[in-house]
Amino acid sequence: MQKVQKVQNDFKKSKLTLPFRDVLKGVISESELKIATTSYDVLGDIAIIKIPEELIKKEKKMARALLDSNKKIKTVVKTDSVHKGKFRTQKVKYLAGKRTFITYVKESGCVFKIRVSDSFFSSRLSFERTRVSGLVKPKDRVCIFFSGVAPFSLVVAKNNPQVEKVVSVELNPKAHAYALENITLNKMENKVTAILDDVKEYAKKTKEKFDLVVMPLPKDADIFFDSALKVIKKNGVITLYKFVPKDDPYTEIEKNIMGIAKKEGKKVKVIFKRQVRDFSPAIIQVVLDIQVLN
Repeated sequence: MQKVQKVQNDFKKSKLTLPFRDVLKGVISESELKIATTSYDVLGDIAIIKIPEELIKKEKKMARALLDSNKKIKTVVKTDSVHKGKFRTQKVKYLAGKRTFITYVKESGCVFKIRVSDSFFSSRLSFERTRVSGLVKPKDRVCIFFSGVAPFSLVVAKNNPQVEKVVSVELNPKAHAYALENITLNKMENKVTAILDDVKEYAKKTKEKFDLVVMPLPKDADIFFDSALKVIKKNGVITLYKFVPKDDPYTEIEKNIMGIAKKEGKKVKVIFKRQVRDFSPAIIQVVLDIQVLN
């Protein structure tokens, strides 16, 4: 244990972050280390870890070790499942540190207030939010489907002061409440409008048309592609995220998109695509920018 403590102290002095695997050495056995999930996410000052069922009895000890290894982390929680349900939330359990689920995340000149148990937010999409922001031209009108606490909306608005309007559509009332708070927090009330609604219902009702529609719902976004087609302008772009098989990431999703567009009487073409991140050994997340030609 003294050797482990020395390694941790050396990292603290050098202001580096000790890998979670090294943090756990001496806290759990070598055989337990083989089944432990040794990656974790950080939102603001909250670390989010996953604990295999076999290690539940040691979860608090593991969380405390992580907390002690990184001064920037004030709270450690665990998630019991992937994001699921119509509100894309997940079960979250407090493990160590300050007893809170609320944190603040800084990104691209914006600040987001988030309650990790109530809404979906991924810091791993920060590059994508910046990339999408770069697609926007002066006087564009932008709509974000499944907008959550408004990270895409605010990054777009903050980095494009000449954008005409950004509309955020979100079904989860708790996420919507934080979106309203974040819009005020970032002083973007004159640019960003948050709407509590199902995107299919919104697309049926609205008279507005947009130059860019963003769909950051990687599990089911293509199911709602017809709704995006209803609100997009001619030559506008729909940016769609999707979980796909790693060994053949684009064939099925492009086939689905083309089929939906044909049914809606629209001509589309994929003008950009890339792999965003790994989700599991067999599944990755991709993004496609799809231009609507008519």
